[in-house]
Amino acid sequence: MKSRRIWVGAAAAALLLTVSACGGGDSDGADGKGGGSAQAGLSDPAAPFKDVPSLDGALLRAKDLPKGWAEDRQGDNGGIKAQAAACEGPCDGLTHEGVGNYTDASGALVGTSVKSYGSKAAAEAGYRAETKLASDATAEKGPAVGNVSAYVKSGEDDESALRVVHFRVGPVVVAVSQEYRSKDTAGLSEFATNQAARIERALKGA
Repeated sequence: MKSRRIWVGAAAAALLLTVSACGGGDSDGADGKGGGSAQAGLSDPAAPFKDVPSLDGALLRAKDLPKGWAEDRQGDNGGIKAQAAACEGPCDGLTHEGVGNYTDASGALVGTSVKSYGSKAAAEAGYRAETKLASDATAEKGPAVGNVSAYVKSGEDDESALRVVHFRVGPVVVAVSQEYRSKDTAGLSEFATNQAARIERALKGA
């Protein structure tokens, strides 16, 4: 890759190309290829995060990561942080957003985009909008994460492509992007399910 930075904030939504929704039996329209069913033991909270600190506290940090993972603090977009939504156009219910940058056990980059909406209905609409298959993306399979999830390979070249997991937990929509060249898919699964569970617990306390 020419750059070692994965930025998954609002300015780089193009990196988060996702699998198209094809009606998996729930209101998000999951297609069943990446988790039409919900993560075991996870509820679907309705109450949103009320402020930036609440969302910030739900983002995984060094002590929460799978074995061999670390926070990536390099560059302007490094680290883990939350902020009020910065919308170039209509926010469509988006209130807060967070980003996390990490390296996995193989040294590959992993980035997260966490979007908190003012209602679950707005989050469901946001999830549907994000889960549309782009021309250079391929749907993949993976374990259920959150209340609904979808997996995609974004890009055709394995050396530059991204492995992306999208999922929703209540009024929060998350995208986790991992360099496709990484073999640490088990770590990605652990990270995603842990992040979903952390968000659920934080929402229940909101």
